[in-house]
Amino acid sequence: MKRVFCPKKECYDSQKNASHRFGKPLPSFGWLIEHGAVCALNFPIGMNAGLAKALGVMMKLDFERAVLNRVPKIEAHPEQYFRQVLFLCDEYQHFATVGESDPTGDEKFFSLSRQPKCIPIIATQSISSLRSALPGESWRTLLQTFRTKIFLSLADDFSAKTASDLCGREDQLKVSYSLSESGHDTKISWLTGKALSHKANIVASKSYSTQADYRFDMKTFMELRNAQSVILAYDGINPAPPTFCYLKPHYNDPNDSYFVQLAQGRL
Repeated sequence: MKRVFCPKKECYDSQKNASHRFGKPLPSFGWLIEHGAVCALNFPIGMNAGLAKALGVMMKLDFERAVLNRVPKIEAHPEQYFRQVLFLCDEYQHFATVGESDPTGDEKFFSLSRQPKCIPIIATQSISSLRSALPGESWRTLLQTFRTKIFLSLADDFSAKTASDLCGREDQLKVSYSLSESGHDTKISWLTGKALSHKANIVASKSYSTQADYRFDMKTFMELRNAQSVILAYDGINPAPPTFCYLKPHYNDPNDSYFVQLAQGRL
């Protein structure tokens, strides 16, 4: 561990380590980003879960710091082309950090990521898993920085309730029915003990009213099938209303519709 992450001072001396006999130092993330390199951390989490998470978080923070340092360079050279940067993270709940009052944190990086041309895409198990990994209510600050949200099937009530609240409410037309019965010269039957009338009227009424209700309730999120989702999309200028969306897996023919793939048993 010390040899890999804390090499000797001679390792960074270009003259003494010209042949890389002390090891090849990792270039700065700023250099890696501008040259389009891929940096991978190979540390099985089963060996030391705590240390693996700490190294992954520090690697992420170093990457975010290098991306934000592009801002003054981009402003100083508006005529120069700067490549786009992709931040793609699966199982994000293991690496999420929120600075709150501290100047560092993912919520601050995501809010500024458009200026240094960074495209962040993260995937997490649920909102509950993200909530349990962060202190207090800081998960709300982090969640609001994601302009486009794609909800797949949710298994816990808190995630489904939060997703339903995010989709908002709208006025929906509600139908109500009522039945009423009236009679004249009512008498009591000696056999059944019930009221009987030879002159009876039955009135049925149907009324409509508008009521603010959830666009997508909790039941919708918890019963989403494979390749179905509810999307809160943002096109870069205006937000789109919550939409029920059918997805296409990458391994199927993109020219076939969702319903054709479903009928053929490919979903």
